[in-house]
Amino acid sequence: MIRKSLAAVVLLCLAGGSALAHGGGYRGGFGPGYSGHHGHWHGGHSHRHWVGPVLGAAIIGSAIYAASTPSYAAAPPVIYNYPAVTYNYPPVVVAPQPPRVAYYCPTVGQYYPATPSCNVPWQPVPY
Repeated sequence: MIRKSLAAVVLLCLAGGSALAHGGGYRGGFGPGYSGHHGHWHGGHSHRHWVGPVLGAAIIGSAIYAASTPSYAAAPPVIYNYPAVTYNYPPVVVAPQPPRVAYYCPTVGQYYPATPSCNVPWQPVPY
């Protein structure tokens, strides 16, 4: 496949190069061989004989280089399997909450802070 495409490129370059190298001396808008700048005849030849061969050589050289350069498959990606990280935290010890207590004054019949003082000792009442 590469050789067929390389041969096709070479033939196209040779055909295009020879057409550019042997073009008539057309140099302007007045006809073959006429130079509008100096106004004299150039004998029907072009002064750009190097364009076709150089262009053809560049294309052929590029095709040969591309065909001769080995292509390498990309390396498969490297996959690292790291071990799972485990942390051994000490167990969390939750201290038991002290029981909630309200203070009741039996002489007034109300709880603290509704009554700020009591004549008898306060009675703790869990709730």
